[in-house]
Amino acid sequence: MLDVVITRRDARPKPAPDGLIAALSRLHVPPHRVVFVGDSPSDMTAAGAAGVLALGATWGWHRADALRAAGADHLLSDPTSIGPSLLHHLPQIDST
Repeated sequence: MLDVVITRRDARPKPAPDGLIAALSRLHVPPHRVVFVGDSPSDMTAAGAAGVLALGATWGWHRADALRAAGADHLLSDPTSIGPSLLHHLPQIDST
């Protein structure tokens, strides 16, 4: 079910972006085509350093202001907002 798994044995842990960068490399996906959903300031820091869009999940352990201060590009209020938010933030694909 998973195309890539990155563990602490493969890369330094967040807030280092190494795991995200390794996953992008293995998937051959450029950072500008990626959104990362996380619920901690270290998630937001890692996403920003990897050059991906950081979506902060406010239903986790950390408050919205902490996620925003750590670099969240957008805040998600509940899990049901993941789908619509992802679609809204993904770059438009030119069909011509």
